[in-house]
Amino acid sequence: MLPQHPVYRKLDAGVTVLGVELEDWLGLGVAFVILSRASDLLVGKALGIPRAEAGVSAAATGVVFLLWRRIRERTPRRFVRHLLDYLGEPDAYVAAPDQDANPYVV
Repeated sequence: MLPQHPVYRKLDAGVTVLGVELEDWLGLGVAFVILSRASDLLVGKALGIPRAEAGVSAAATGVVFLLWRRIRERTPRRFVRHLLDYLGEPDAYVAAPDQDANPYVV
């Protein structure tokens, strides 16, 4: 009898940590750093409240993350990568007849 092996049907599933994909963690970290610097300039220096900038950056990061998750739920997988490919090389996505059509000869 031949050995039997399990079939893994979801090989394209993303890797998650605490239920959040790694790409989302990266986006969350980048958003926090950017919003932390922005809140440092706006809240810390302009208003003179240095401790409030951490709360503002955390709250803004949470809002950005919720918006990002909502957008990700409604778009296909790897949408941003395909969009960047399309914007970088739009001629590759034009539907045109095949210029190098070689018919089969029987």
